Amino acid sequence: MASNINEMSNNVDMPSSPKRLTLFFRRTYLAWLIFSLSLCLTFVAWSITNKSHQQHTSDLFIFKVAETLQAIQQRMQGYEQVLRGGIGLFKSSVHVSRQEFNDYVTNLEVDKHWPGIQGIGYAVMLRPEEKNDFIDAVRLEGFDEFKVFPSGVREKYSSILYLEPFTARNQRAFGYDMYSENARHVAMDIARDNGDVAFSAKVKLVQENGEDLQNGFLMYLPLYRNGAPIENIEQRQKELIGYVYSPFRMDNLIEGILLNKKQRQINFEIYDGSTASPKDILYTPKKNNLLDSYEKEFKPAFSSTRIVEFPGRNWTVKFYSTAAFESAAESNLSKLIAYAGSALSILLLIILLNISISTRNLRAARDESQILINRLKAGASAGIVGIWDWNVKDNILNWDAVMFSLYGIDQSIFGDLYEAWLARVHPDDRAYVDEEMQAALRNEREYRPEFRILWPDNSVRYIKAVSKTSFDESGNPTRVVGVNYDITEQKNLQIRLDKEASYDQLTQLPNRRLINDRLKQAIAFSDRNKKSMAILFIDLDGFKEVNDTCGHHVGDWLLREASMRIQACLRATDTVGRLGGDEFVVILPAIYENAEDVAEKIRKTLEAPFERTNEKALHISSSIGVAIYPTHAHSQALLMECADHAMYEAKRKGRNNVVVFSDTSKGKAPENAE
Repeated sequence: MASNINEMSNNVDMPSSPKRLTLFFRRTYLAWLIFSLSLCLTFVAWSITNKSHQQHTSDLFIFKVAETLQAIQQRMQGYEQVLRGGIGLFKSSVHVSRQEFNDYVTNLEVDKHWPGIQGIGYAVMLRPEEKNDFIDAVRLEGFDEFKVFPSGVREKYSSILYLEPFTARNQRAFGYDMYSENARHVAMDIARDNGDVAFSAKVKLVQENGEDLQNGFLMYLPLYRNGAPIENIEQRQKELIGYVYSPFRMDNLIEGILLNKKQRQINFEIYDGSTASPKDILYTPKKNNLLDSYEKEFKPAFSSTRIVEFPGRNWTVKFYSTAAFESAAESNLSKLIAYAGSALSILLLIILLNISISTRNLRAARDESQILINRLKAGASAGIVGIWDWNVKDNILNWDAVMFSLYGIDQSIFGDLYEAWLARVHPDDRAYVDEEMQAALRNEREYRPEFRILWPDNSVRYIKAVSKTSFDESGNPTRVVGVNYDITEQKNLQIRLDKEASYDQLTQLPNRRLINDRLKQAIAFSDRNKKSMAILFIDLDGFKEVNDTCGHHVGDWLLREASMRIQACLRATDTVGRLGGDEFVVILPAIYENAEDVAEKIRKTLEAPFERTNEKALHISSSIGVAIYPTHAHSQALLMECADHAMYEAKRKGRNNVVVFSDTSKGKAPENAE
């Protein structure tokens, strides 16, 4: 071999003899060709591995973003439930004393269970003629210096009456007229008119005193006069008596939500509104002095901007990756493939040159080259990318060892035919995969499909394929060379994220998002077939009492049991979903005459006792509203409003009732109903 290398060197080191140099390259052209091919294969393997890693890292970043958004939204939903509990306290009593309100907030253990919330308060609405009497009444409780501030004459006043915990910081807000400040005023009006929770814009809290200043916002839930009708905006404005609310310091809120995050993989900034304007910034992460110098030089590779919708207000959240995230996700596999492939290519060139010089036997050199090429492919794949070669004319399919590993089969039982490979593809994907291959053979487009395969144990995996087709002078396909790599992890992550976005986590029923989509489809089907369809609004009577007396774990169990009973009353084509709390929606496509019968069946099954092992049976009932499309409304939003009105009519009739919308409001539809 040494003598062959010397001979090669002697040939190369003779620039004055062009004929000998030309002869050398002519004799060794196959070696140089294979060397070029091996470098190309190394580049393809490196490129695919690098792109796969980048895609995986991007998917991981998106997952972290979704996880953080979910944590923020779930925490705000929890705070909303705290306010609803406060409303329940006022609804259950003729008068809630200061001590009773203090006991309620104390029992919530806000600091332990709800980090980030600054307090829970109650503010009353006052007419100008009521203001002085109100101040005198509060002073009689022992607050001699109490006043409603800021001073001035206004058409309406509000005053913070209760705010717990009644710390020195919160006492600064005692008596403050939140209605006098525009951002609070707007949020309070939205909450009042909608009869639901509303978020304020960015504000400076009255509690801020110049130390550790933070941006803030407030969450309001309106309180109406007990027993008063509040079906429309006019009634809600007339019957409003105050608000249960909570102030939030933004830094404390976010740090409380991310309390268990030892080292953040992603950072984010929150802006008030639907644009990321510097003047509207609500939250920005605190800097770590030890990392300041490093972070100044660091430029995030991944970023994303999301709009989070809250009642009455949107937040814009700008996410970006951290150095810790990118360091943890960094992989040296693509570099290893590049270095190993290049080294093997150079080694291959030396060996092939020696083989070419030492023998003129083209067949022997070709056989030896094939062995070395196979070794190169195995080394370049690094165990994650399978390489295959299909002789189209003879229908001979060659796989490397990684391909057999990707498909989970033994080489000894695999037929080297195109049909043998197609049999491993999932039955639902075979036609698509074969059509893509035929299109590549017709030179219409590149072969780059994603498809499922079946392992011998019938488990399913996802494969990404990339190949290059060679053609002869007549344009007929002769050979296809390509790679396969496993993308199961990315696909499973995508499927899980889609499911979490569309299904209720407690009952596994469709959530509001999926319900709206299903209802839209049902209405479209009804329009195409000129048939009616119906929806049912179901509210569980007595659920709150069970939840309050027996605990949330029993309440969760009861919701799951109720959802299963409702499902048992429906057809396979019907849909039941959970709007939230103890409210459910049933969609009955292509049904009209027996919609009330279905509702009655559901009412009866929910009326039956709920038996728990070794526990006392639980008793609830349901109030169900029925609305028919297009009889009662010609749009999705109005149809849901009709069903909601009918459900509240069922409650007014004593609960445990079924009411069709035509029976409510003296037969009249809601305002603006079509």
